[in-house]
Amino acid sequence: MSLIFSLAKRFLQSRKSRTILSVIGISLGFMLLTSSNTLMSTLEKSNENIVEEKYGNYDLIVGYQNSRLFLNNSDIDKINEFKNVQQTSPFLYPYIGQDNPYKKEMEIQPMYVGLKDDSLSKEHEFTKLSSGHLPGKSEVVIPYSWSKAKNLKIGSTLTFPFPPNEEKTVRVSGIMKKNEYLHSVILFQYDWLSKATSQDNHVTTLMIKLNDWHSKAQVINQLKEIDPKFFIDGQIEMDKEREQLGGLKPVIQGLNIAVLIGSALLLISTLQMSIQEKKQELATLRLLGAKKTQIAWLVISESVIIAILSAILGIIFGIGISFILKGVITKVSGILVENIYIEWTSIIYSVLLGILITIVASTIPATLASKLPPMQAYRQSGGTGHKTRIISLFISVCLIFISLALSFFNYVKFNDPKIYILSAAILILSIIIGISFLLKCTVKVLSLIIKPFLKQYSLLARRNTIKQLRRSIQIAGVIMLGVIVSVVGISVLTAVRDTTEKSILTKYPLSHVIDSNSEYDKPGLPLNFYNQVDSIPGLKSVPVYKDITVFTQNFDESHIKKNSKLMLYNVNKKREVMTGLQGVDFNKIKSSLPLKVTEGTINTNQLNQGGVVVTDYGSRVLGYKLGDYIKVIHDTELNFKEDKLSYKNGKSKEQVLSLKVVGIIKDYPMQEGPDIGIYTSPEFMKRHFNTDSINEVYYKIIDKKSQSNIENKVEALIGNQPSSKVILYNRQTELQTLYNQFNQRVAILLSCVVLICLLAMLGLMNGMASSLQERSREFATLRALGSKTKHIVCLTLVEGFLVTLGGGVLGILFGFLLLNQLLLSLDYKSITLPWKMILICLVTTPMMGIVAALIPSMYLSKRDILKELSS
Repeated sequence: MSLIFSLAKRFLQSRKSRTILSVIGISLGFMLLTSSNTLMSTLEKSNENIVEEKYGNYDLIVGYQNSRLFLNNSDIDKINEFKNVQQTSPFLYPYIGQDNPYKKEMEIQPMYVGLKDDSLSKEHEFTKLSSGHLPGKSEVVIPYSWSKAKNLKIGSTLTFPFPPNEEKTVRVSGIMKKNEYLHSVILFQYDWLSKATSQDNHVTTLMIKLNDWHSKAQVINQLKEIDPKFFIDGQIEMDKEREQLGGLKPVIQGLNIAVLIGSALLLISTLQMSIQEKKQELATLRLLGAKKTQIAWLVISESVIIAILSAILGIIFGIGISFILKGVITKVSGILVENIYIEWTSIIYSVLLGILITIVASTIPATLASKLPPMQAYRQSGGTGHKTRIISLFISVCLIFISLALSFFNYVKFNDPKIYILSAAILILSIIIGISFLLKCTVKVLSLIIKPFLKQYSLLARRNTIKQLRRSIQIAGVIMLGVIVSVVGISVLTAVRDTTEKSILTKYPLSHVIDSNSEYDKPGLPLNFYNQVDSIPGLKSVPVYKDITVFTQNFDESHIKKNSKLMLYNVNKKREVMTGLQGVDFNKIKSSLPLKVTEGTINTNQLNQGGVVVTDYGSRVLGYKLGDYIKVIHDTELNFKEDKLSYKNGKSKEQVLSLKVVGIIKDYPMQEGPDIGIYTSPEFMKRHFNTDSINEVYYKIIDKKSQSNIENKVEALIGNQPSSKVILYNRQTELQTLYNQFNQRVAILLSCVVLICLLAMLGLMNGMASSLQERSREFATLRALGSKTKHIVCLTLVEGFLVTLGGGVLGILFGFLLLNQLLLSLDYKSITLPWKMILICLVTTPMMGIVAALIPSMYLSKRDILKELSS
């Protein structure tokens, strides 16, 4: 074996330029593996620090949302004994829940929270203070909004009720940081509050820190075994931000695989060139008694040497480029990267996998070398062409048709995502099997297209390209890979971005949303709150009133179309529809948002008298037309038993309302997706159902100069609300997050595509150099017959042009098919033609071939004619 390695080393040293280019190309793949692992682990570590700073360094909160229930000492001991639990801290909410006995007394009071002054409790957002310290005995921490609205400072005194005991006066020890979520929460010392409320040793919730946040699901299951009724806050928002970055992992892993495939194809091409160049040496070894397996091991040994050298260089340069790109990664990801973290275990595993793939890839040329007829090779009579097997051609064509037929049939009949994925896999298999035939056909077609422009070069270039097809297949394959990754990757990312952007814009039709975050059957924000927001100068707002659930009483089931997803309910032995009845201020909507009336009119007086408006979709699905009456009953008038609904009592039937359809609108701007809601006036809802509370307030700032002042006024109004659940959303923040994610993924994708293109160019440069070296006598003869140097250069450039453009065209074709199969699997309804990417690929791929072929062609043109002819 040592003799084979020694011989492999000599073969590589004898052709240093080819070996160096191969090592450089493959080391680029290893460099990407190393740098992506390093940068990914760095981003994860940096992001974890940021997330912990934002949400606190804890993982779970478990307990109850009821003051009558609490965790006992036994429960807490069991939780502390869990293998993955690192630390816990107790919280007391003495008056939480709707059924607490002091609800009326505490309704206008803020939420009382008792906590301990320990390291874990200090991770909770409650404890982030702008000034002061956590409470001790007879002390309280108040919200930032209180300190501003009521002019309170550290040392100020406040009096609060503590039923069943008397009122107590406490001193302000701290003020929370400004936070729109914490307008009505006050903090007390745990032990003091438990005594003040006569709830000694009660623990409402327990804060938990885990050894590893990945074990969260396991711990949650263990907690549910203690008590299935536990309320568990799993820090979902925190996990979302972790997953936000985690979503990059599959992208990076997929692109790493693509680059490894490109590196493997480059290695195959390199080894095939090596075999072609040293046919006589290999033939001599065979004639001297070398076995086929020894010839195969000789080629594999070359690949091992190249792979190990490339891996060493890739690791060195990969780590180096990670430090260089630290600032760029910060800008692209939006995550502050202070230090580079190197995960050696992950890097070593990835590099070993890369070495294994390159060695396995070398078995193809090794097998070809072992089958080389010795006498034919010794006489140099073997061509470099690649014979396409008829069976391979037949199988490839059949697979393409099967893939397309399967996709079409699935689109028409089932629309099952799994079938689209299967169809895409079949298409990829057809590419692998039929690439030689596909490339040969593409080169012939392209040569015919360029024939009118390059008459003297096209046919000869086509003949030479097809003659050297074995070398060209791998290079064209790398080009195809790069184009497919570009077309599919960027188009899918763009489609996902556009869909998500549309969803955000639909969800937030105006720039800001104040959400009452109230339960369905609980009041939202008071109407006077909306009036105060609406009165702020420089702001336009739209209220969304709380709706009620109603059931139709005169629904005609014959209107339902086949395959309709409309759910029907058995109400008094008749099939009816459940929908929402909501008061809408249409005048406010018209002033801020587009509202298209397709039939009838929207008249406030008619709405006040029982008129209603439905959407086009609702009209089609429910069958109610303009002028029809919709009979409905409030769900509170019905009893639910054994999947059936019936009137509560004899008077319930009298509560059926008959509502006349006076207008049909295209869409209700405040509702996402298909909408079967029924809309009337707020006055009608107040009169008949005594409801006029606000679920959400949408607003936009039209006076940009006063934006900061307006935002402060809105926050002050929110702070004065007794509910601590009011949330303020900013549409631009969500859009910016979306755009940052898109830019991250596109930047990573493009960097990998550039790397794949470099692999292709190095491979083509290597292949052209080897090919031109073999045909040096042929070119010398052409020059001797009168061809000019520039003609020789142009001929080789056209060859490079045909190879890369052929790969680019095939990549575009199959990328287009794969893209639409993947988009259909993601429920993307329309066929997508990414013409911008197609144009970019059609321009860049032939340029790559020209640039790669330029250096070897210039070198060949300067060779001595007489020397070449005499050799």
